[in-house]
Amino acid sequence: MHKSPLLIAILGPISACSKDTVDGKACMEVAEEQTTCPSGADVNPHDLFIPGKCGGWKVEEVKGNGTRETMTGPDKTTQMHVCCYLAELAEEGHDCSIGRPYFDGGKELRAPLLSHDAPLPPASARATAWAVAGSGEHASVAAFARLSLQLLRFGAPSDLLHDVHQAAMDEVSHAEICWAIAQRFGAPRVSAGPFPFPDSIAVDAGLPALAAAAVREGCLAETLGAHVVSVAAELAPELDVKSALRNIAREEAAHAVLSFRIVAWALRVGGAAVKSAVCAAFADPWPKLDVEELALRANVDAALLHVASEQGVADVIQPAAAALLAA
Repeated sequence: MHKSPLLIAILGPISACSKDTVDGKACMEVAEEQTTCPSGADVNPHDLFIPGKCGGWKVEEVKGNGTRETMTGPDKTTQMHVCCYLAELAEEGHDCSIGRPYFDGGKELRAPLLSHDAPLPPASARATAWAVAGSGEHASVAAFARLSLQLLRFGAPSDLLHDVHQAAMDEVSHAEICWAIAQRFGAPRVSAGPFPFPDSIAVDAGLPALAAAAVREGCLAETLGAHVVSVAAELAPELDVKSALRNIAREEAAHAVLSFRIVAWALRVGGAAVKSAVCAAFADPWPKLDVEELALRANVDAALLHVASEQGVADVIQPAAAALLAA
């Protein structure tokens, strides 16, 4: 059987896509002195947030009554008092970033885009899509910067540290490429404003949490993104767009391999707790990509990218995950 080049690259160092609705946890913040939770029947689903989900999820139905919990707040230093409920969760769309998002407290963060030109007529949808994609690539710089500090805390080998810093530099280039193409299609010249970091950036999460995040953000989201962008690059009719997407896909593929290497290292040194966290991360619903947005940017048929996404799960992620957990 022919193996994907990306799968082969992943398997070297470490030698069905998710349902539309799933059961999961949804929570609401309550006062510290509140010791009981409202009945599930009295809770408005719009008042609940979903910890740890990439964008596009909503609460369809609250199932049963809540339990009182505490969890780390968005600033990573304080405790939130919450009531959490079993809920039916639904995806509103395939809108996770292509690349490695920056999550804080379960929320994806990006810097605002700043225009350097005089006001222009509204940009086309395609130009806007490229500009927004650049903000996602820019957020990946922050994600890799935080990851490097976390790896340092656990004494990760120097080859991983080197490649994480190289990945951050790649993402700077990706952002600039996206903004240049946005300008080519009529958007104003933009750059990123201040990144909305919380007051303190936590790097003291345990190794199991680091490994689980690497699964979600790298082994799943970034790997699938690299595969689908490579397909979009081959289908793109315009030479400059094709070249840009090829460059991004090649480097995102290297980042995907890096994520599997990081998780493999964590499994080797972290024991049963890391293995349990990694298995749980792979068992969660897997992220889906915003292929409609990518199709608009590449000027290709979105249906072809939906097929590519399904193939990426079946031909790359599933066998790579099985090999990682069996190693």
